[in-house]
Amino acid sequence: MDIEVDGDINSHGKYTGNRGTKHDGSTSNGHAHVIKQKSDDKKDGSNKDHDFYFNFYSSLQNQANMIGDISRTGTYRKAILGNAEVAFKDKIVLDVGAGSGILSYMSAQAGAKEVIALEASSMAEKIEILIKAANAGKNNAHLKDRIRIVRGMVEDDTVQRQVLEHGKVDTIISEPIGVMLLHERMVESFILARDLFLKPGGQLLPSAGHVFFCPFSDEALYNETDQKAQFFNTTLFGTDFKELYPAARAEVFAQPVVGMFPPTSLISTPCAPKSFDFYTCTKEDLLEFSIPVDFVVHRTALIHGLASWFDLDFYPRPLPLTEDAAWDYPINSGSNWQWMSQESPLNPGPTPAPPKDGLAVKLSTGPSAARTHWQQARLLLPEPLAANKGERLKGSIHFKVNEARSYDLVLELQIDRPGPEYDPNPLRRKAEYQLQQQCFNYSYNPDASLSALSMAAGL
Repeated sequence: MDIEVDGDINSHGKYTGNRGTKHDGSTSNGHAHVIKQKSDDKKDGSNKDHDFYFNFYSSLQNQANMIGDISRTGTYRKAILGNAEVAFKDKIVLDVGAGSGILSYMSAQAGAKEVIALEASSMAEKIEILIKAANAGKNNAHLKDRIRIVRGMVEDDTVQRQVLEHGKVDTIISEPIGVMLLHERMVESFILARDLFLKPGGQLLPSAGHVFFCPFSDEALYNETDQKAQFFNTTLFGTDFKELYPAARAEVFAQPVVGMFPPTSLISTPCAPKSFDFYTCTKEDLLEFSIPVDFVVHRTALIHGLASWFDLDFYPRPLPLTEDAAWDYPINSGSNWQWMSQESPLNPGPTPAPPKDGLAVKLSTGPSAARTHWQQARLLLPEPLAANKGERLKGSIHFKVNEARSYDLVLELQIDRPGPEYDPNPLRRKAEYQLQQQCFNYSYNPDASLSALSMAAGL
């Protein structure tokens, strides 16, 4: 069975396309021989990158975009080195979806006895280049004889046997996260790896994820999105396209908008997040679920939809009893750490000694946090809701997995305001989205906005 890809890539290094399956046994361009290759790939536990998802992650430039996300990679470094004593030193560590291998290399720096770098794409061959050089004594002495590469997917039987060659592992590290936390559905592989490979009482990093929602008002974004559909609401080169306008409008409003936005566009306080404890949640918990939402509107405005972001927790078990002030430093900041010996944020200086009982670390992707390559996501309502200050906005977001490594979403919202007898509450909306069909909006740049404010203040 072949995979047909119809997707997009964001400029910050994440695959965001949808993936559909053709059921006639052919490829989109008729090359049937690809099917046999793919079947063979699955048998030997490898992947030749015909799947566009794996092809994307096999690119060094795309890996560079993710490594260069200082908030992301710096937080992982802090979590790994800060938990060296409890989760890495003299331990066997599994890096699920190793990519460039950056987390494997950090795990080795933290003192791991062996790191299994599990990677399904041909990026595994690039990891091997570094490891062969290190094992030959050319460079990277901290990697010498410490990294074992396994090519394939967690779900493959052969891969499972290879990972378990020396028994179960002490710690699993991974970056399985996509837009709105769960896009790309790699968290499911992370949880499966936990069930298959982690020793009882072992450590997981990240440890939990939390998805937040909050109503926003952004007339410019709404009008810009509507204008895309208006293109078809006219005659084009002699043919009347107006019959396609409803379909065009449904299409653009079903696309989650990925990009930064000003915190001032939020018109309420985020409700309690939907949390996933990666130590305890099951795959079934990820397949279909609903998130209830309940907000009090802070100002009179048109509600154009819900904004979303997520936080990641990194903590060992048991939780550290004390905090270590020496580790209380910002990851993505213009200020230098007092112990830094180098200026480059991509090659920071040494960290303090790791706390004996570990370190709890948090990464936020919210609008008030430092920029990450995930940015934030917004779900636009095809028709806005008018709300007065102090009114309640209630509803739910339903998530259900699809075959495109993502989720189908159904958003239902209503203002808690009684209406006429024949319609007790006309102020309600229902909209559907495909999380994989993301579009990107980079009209807001928090760094540029900050610079403009500084100039206006004469700083």
